Amino acid sequence: MEFVYADELKRSFSVRGDFYDVEIAGKVFPCRSVLEIIANAGDSEATGVPDAVVIMMNPGSSRPLDISYIPKCYSVSDVLDGGWSRELIPARPDNAQYQLMRLMLLKRWKHVRVLNLSDLRNGNSGSFSVDFEDAQKRDPSSPHSIIHPKRLGGLQRDCAGSSRIVAAWGSTEVLRNAAIAFLSEIPGVQGLQLDYPWYRYPSPYRKDQKIDWLISAFDKLET
Repeated sequence: MEFVYADELKRSFSVRGDFYDVEIAGKVFPCRSVLEIIANAGDSEATGVPDAVVIMMNPGSSRPLDISYIPKCYSVSDVLDGGWSRELIPARPDNAQYQLMRLMLLKRWKHVRVLNLSDLRNGNSGSFSVDFEDAQKRDPSSPHSIIHPKRLGGLQRDCAGSSRIVAAWGSTEVLRNAAIAFLSEIPGVQGLQLDYPWYRYPSPYRKDQKIDWLISAFDKLET
């Protein structure tokens, strides 16, 4: 299998995300609600219903392409009561998103939407767990989570129409309850399953492991 590198992937795909901050009990947390990966083919089919919606752990190290961009800051009530709006801007991909682009090439998909069990933006899984636990102590309802009861309508809309809902959130223990809740809310989830409720993460450290994930995902996921 040919392993396509980042420079070529960046020429083949455009990435746009909605970055925001949320203030939880006096502390501001950087977040991202959604990411859209679209093939640069000028094809109108790529702008409608995504070929797949991929659910991962958290937004990782993805960030706005414009380093001067200042995300809007919202209160918890804004996030939960619909007092916010998405602003999709060009984003710099991370390694996990490059893996999804490679899968898109293999599957000939034009559009993948990326959601996360938590919107908290942190590229280090250990630091993310610390942030998650801090945010949960400040607000046990986890307003940054797509499975918060008041955000389920938005989750359903983001998944609507796509025949492929792909779980790829790894096995970070602080997200166990969120993963279980997601699987109970959204039927027909696909993915490379580990022990319940975990699914293989797309971008392990080594190149050979990345290739193995791609081969397995190509074989397992519906075309």
